Amino acid sequence: MPEVKPFKGIRYNPKKIKNLADVITQPYDQITDEMEKEYKNRSPYSFVNLVLTHYAEGHNREQEYQNAKKCVEKWLDEEIFIQDEEESIYPYFQAFSLEGKNYSRKGFICRLRLEELGKGNILPHERTLSKPKEDRLNLTRITQKDFEPVFLLYTDPENSVMNLIEQYCLKPPIINVEDDRNITHKLWRISEKGLIENIAKRLSKEIFVIADGHHRYETFFNYRNELGDIDKNHPANFKMVTLVNIKDPGLVILPTHRLVMNLKGFDERAFLQKTKEFFEVREVPANRIKVELEQEKLHTFGYYSSQGSYILSLRDSKIMGKILPDRSKEYQNLDVAILHSLLIEKTLGIKPERIEEHIRYQRGIEETMRRVDSGEFQFAFLMNPTKPEQVCDVAANKERMPQKSTDFYPKLISGLVFYDIKAS
Repeated sequence: MPEVKPFKGIRYNPKKIKNLADVITQPYDQITDEMEKEYKNRSPYSFVNLVLTHYAEGHNREQEYQNAKKCVEKWLDEEIFIQDEEESIYPYFQAFSLEGKNYSRKGFICRLRLEELGKGNILPHERTLSKPKEDRLNLTRITQKDFEPVFLLYTDPENSVMNLIEQYCLKPPIINVEDDRNITHKLWRISEKGLIENIAKRLSKEIFVIADGHHRYETFFNYRNELGDIDKNHPANFKMVTLVNIKDPGLVILPTHRLVMNLKGFDERAFLQKTKEFFEVREVPANRIKVELEQEKLHTFGYYSSQGSYILSLRDSKIMGKILPDRSKEYQNLDVAILHSLLIEKTLGIKPERIEEHIRYQRGIEETMRRVDSGEFQFAFLMNPTKPEQVCDVAANKERMPQKSTDFYPKLISGLVFYDIKAS
């Protein structure tokens, strides 16, 4: 049974840090070496000192882990960080614009009792890699802090939980900051026990699906297991999470397009002819491909090269039952499953184990097309986004989505609030 709990959040002290934009960062797995340098140039108190960068060669990780421990302890002593006295939940709203439309994604940060993924009410939707988990586990062992939340989805058609929470968000937030990607982050603090217990009760039978942060979740589950037989209320039994209703109008998933390279002797005309076995093929002007793709929506892809641009629409979705007979209908209906099984594997002949030799991933149709025009890639497959409901349906079947199926936008910013997992 899921157990939602408040916690005593640790935050930057506004009396010491006058401009929070100078110290917040993107999540660790988005931070490149160049971004790390930029963050550290902005402020010696940047949160990048604690979360580090994505795992990469050329770093002295042991030294970086120790430095993170030193920084967080020193900054707590110097009151660069302050800890809330009351256990609280933290409403977290993100306001952003995308293609001329304004959005506001609303959720709240709390802690959630850890359980093995896929065995109970917390479900994954993608696979994890060992290197990032090892990296995060080492950082957690040394710092004993939970620096970044996992992003989880729950289903609340009536929006009853957020309706309760939003009544407490009429007053000014404790944090209101715009990041360097023009996204505004607002954070409130609610410590009213009655409300928190009401919310926890409403979510006590809920199914949660990880939208983003699989490596972080598995890291903390592994860390908790390392501790052995600990009290059920030990802080390490819980993971800091951000919960968002799957019905939230601000929940956006961006498509991740596929760039193709290193196909020797590729014949575009022959490929398009072969594609007609499964797809209706229609040539369109390059400047119309984005609009045409969005209008068609289900089981439709764009093909773009320097020679031409086409819309590929699946003739009959029943073919997926024959191609992927061991998968659920929900999985078979994923555009990304259709793309990889019918176009990349069957038509192009690229085996899954060789995919890294031929496929790269790119957000944004214009940038994807530009990289083809530059000659860097031979052509691209353009996609529509996966729907949030599809993520949950596949996860409910205990299946993992294909690689690069989802790109929830925007990412949760790091440095707003974090959690001490040391026993007091």
